[in-house]
Amino acid sequence: MSMEKYLKELIIYHLKQKLGRLQQELEYTQEPPPDLKILSYSVIIGYIDIVTEKEITSERITKWRQLISEGYKLTIVVPKDEKLKITEVLWKEGITEKVSIGTYEINLFLP
Repeated sequence: MSMEKYLKELIIYHLKQKLGRLQQELEYTQEPPPDLKILSYSVIIGYIDIVTEKEITSERITKWRQLISEGYKLTIVVPKDEKLKITEVLWKEGITEKVSIGTYEINLFLP
C-alpha cells in the first residue's frame, strides 16, 4: 500500500471521530473522487475529497464542479502547504465560494 493511501486512511479516521460527535456519518464513495460521502440520518448532505499534492488534476476539478452544480456541499482537505495553490485553482475555475477547504499537516517532535 502506498504512503498516500495510509495518509488518507489516517485522515479519514480522524474525520470520522470528529463528525461522529455531530451525528454525521462518513461512507466511502463508489467511484472516487470524492473519497467520502457525509450522511446525516442516511441522507447525503455533502462530500469530502482528500487530496494529496499529486492529485490536483483537471479531471478532479471537473468532478468537483459537477457535484457543486448538483447542489451538494463539497469540502476539500489538502496539505497545509498546498492551500494557496488549491485556492488559486478554485478561483480560476470560479468555484471558490462554493467549496470549503480544510488542511492537514503531520508534525513529528523528537526529543
